[in-house]
Amino acid sequence: MTKKRNKKLNILIFNFNEILTDVIQELGDRGHNILPLDGKESTAKKADVIVLWNETGLGGWKEWIQQYRKMGKKVILIQHGRRGTSRIYPPFNEKLESEVICAWSKNDKKRLMDCGVSEDRIKITGTTIFKHLKDRVPHKGINVVFSPEHWGGGEVQENIIVMNELRKLKGVNVISKLLMNEHYPELYLNPVISHRGTREHLPICAEVLKTADVVVAISESTFELLAESLDIPVVIADIWQPKACDGDDRYKDYYREYSNACTRVKDIKKLNETIMFHVKHPELLREERKQIVINDGGTDIENPLSELIKIIENK
Repeated sequence: MTKKRNKKLNILIFNFNEILTDVIQELGDRGHNILPLDGKESTAKKADVIVLWNETGLGGWKEWIQQYRKMGKKVILIQHGRRGTSRIYPPFNEKLESEVICAWSKNDKKRLMDCGVSEDRIKITGTTIFKHLKDRVPHKGINVVFSPEHWGGGEVQENIIVMNELRKLKGVNVISKLLMNEHYPELYLNPVISHRGTREHLPICAEVLKTADVVVAISESTFELLAESLDIPVVIADIWQPKACDGDDRYKDYYREYSNACTRVKDIKKLNETIMFHVKHPELLREERKQIVINDGGTDIENPLSELIKIIENK
């Protein structure tokens, strides 16, 4: 895609979940200057455009964005995961302040508009994360990958309940796909750990998924969407109990969304039989999986990288 633009831009760009790794590489190849994330006001003042992966009242993001806007900087928000930031939805109802919001899909655009974001601020771009996946490969035995819930940097009881049930599976290799600083590896079978702030995150996810027969989770999030894009059955242990997060009781009222591309199991005693049923019948929900990666992942966008670059360069 690389084609250098006449005007070199100074770009301050925040990456997470590797959603902007390809964008950073492409911008550099096109001759733009990627500014260091040193937290200095003087660096932000040099920026022609600021690209963010998040916008929330947590962690000081709101204050930073407000400061950038006061400087007259163009701020672009890139959706960082499935369904984007949760805090624009009830009960939080936080307003997005970025000038442009890049959404993965038509579903995400509708979600944003339902929360009061004006249509003219929303651009559907898709995401480049799917291109980092690897084709599934033949393998011996049955591999079940468990993706535990991450909830405010601490372990939750639902993860342990599911793990204890998975330990009862006979003749199955259970792999636990964990996140650094979110889960305690000693509590899980065959832990595989990635850090969402490093360039190894997506390759590790891709390596785990290429031999997965079923993915088990408690919520249907980004990792599950990656699995669905590879036609891997997803089984949800639908046992989540509302709870506060980081001391915020409002999370007890946060609504969890599920698609028709996964199977939800409310009775934990039926989890393992449901998993084995999908192992024997991987064709079930295949059409639903194909559709959800379009609806939630924007895989109908021909060239997400090009779309993102055009917005940043303001073509």
